[in-house]
Amino acid sequence: MNVSFWRCGGSFRAKVAVVAMSVFGGVFSPVLADSYQFAPQTRIRLTVVQWMPTKGVYEKWEALGGEFLISQARTVSLPIIGTLPVGDLDSTGLAAEIAKRLKTKIGLMEAPEATVEILEQPPIYVVGDVNKPGEYKFHSGLTVLQSLAMSGGEFRPMNASQGFADKTGYVGQLQEIGNSILRSKIRLVRLQAEMSGAKEMRFEPEAQDDSGLASAIFQQEKIIRAARMNDLDRQSKSLEELRSLLTSEIAIIEKKIVSTDEDIESIRKELTNVKSMVERGIALPSRQADLERTLRSYHANRLDLVTAIMRARQNIAETTRNLDGLYDKQRTEVASELQSEQASLDQLKLKRDTTQKLLLEALSGDAGSQIGGSMMLAFTVTRQSGGSAREISASDSTILQPGDVVRVLRKVSPAPADGTGLPAGQKTQSEQASQ
Repeated sequence: MNVSFWRCGGSFRAKVAVVAMSVFGGVFSPVLADSYQFAPQTRIRLTVVQWMPTKGVYEKWEALGGEFLISQARTVSLPIIGTLPVGDLDSTGLAAEIAKRLKTKIGLMEAPEATVEILEQPPIYVVGDVNKPGEYKFHSGLTVLQSLAMSGGEFRPMNASQGFADKTGYVGQLQEIGNSILRSKIRLVRLQAEMSGAKEMRFEPEAQDDSGLASAIFQQEKIIRAARMNDLDRQSKSLEELRSLLTSEIAIIEKKIVSTDEDIESIRKELTNVKSMVERGIALPSRQADLERTLRSYHANRLDLVTAIMRARQNIAETTRNLDGLYDKQRTEVASELQSEQASLDQLKLKRDTTQKLLLEALSGDAGSQIGGSMMLAFTVTRQSGGSAREISASDSTILQPGDVVRVLRKVSPAPADGTGLPAGQKTQSEQASQ
């Protein structure tokens, strides 16, 4: 009974298929046949369902469906089927071919229901004289004019007021950069003089400098150098005075040591006499003890004086190191500043050259805008075909295909000639001379 129903109820099965697709949320609604072939990098969604007569419902084959990408060779790799050439098939034809191959591979009595939905097509690219060249999403029926609108429209050069403002800005930047370069050069002269220990700074201002800026900057750098040299001299004099003071202190301590040695020698002689008198009973032993304590005290004082000399000599050595390090530190700082200033000067020169080029480009743009004739747009489309790219002429109404590259070029259309045989608005040399 089920078999006869399956064989004879074709129209009913079609109705059930429609109901089943609506139950699944409409994901199986077939895509209308496209007027173009599947382009490489097109992303599709395959859905496969099978009518189950025993259950009276359609079952979705999750393992066979999913999202797939058309390869560069115009093939698609599918489960069970393997690599399937797309060829000239549209969505309906590809779905039918997939259902047919599944029936053969699996050995079904009836082919399953397959649908192919295009999820994402390759983008188009707009380049050339547009405001926003780049990659844009493709949709069916897209024209060259629409792609021009998507890319921000035709690129238009700056108007006269903007061009004047930019040129004025470039001139101001060049003036500022020139002043900075001048300051950097004079600063390098000052640093080189400090590095070499020269007594005077020499700088020849450039001939075109008639504003006195170079002289003013040079005087400022001379003041800075004088202040730094004075500070270095004060520190070095302070260290030298400390070293002289320590040397004088050593000399005084040495004299004290000599005096102490004389006192020690005198007490030692007196102690010798007292010892002999104590042995003979002429003097008291307490007298001997007092002299011995005094002698030890003088020895202790002498050791303190020797320690003071050693400490003073250590301070002299440290002061000498500080004095030498003062000049080494100064030379290191100057060398670092010299290197940094040279790098800054190189950057300023590079910035100056770049600004000069921008100014020249702005001026040349003005010169080009003075040529007679109006601007017009020309379109070309580069399209992949048969594994190679070919460029075709296009108009603003040309229908694009996925992956197309639209090139927009602004061209000068020749102005109509007047009676002189020249473009309109252009005068002869004799007329210009008379004016």
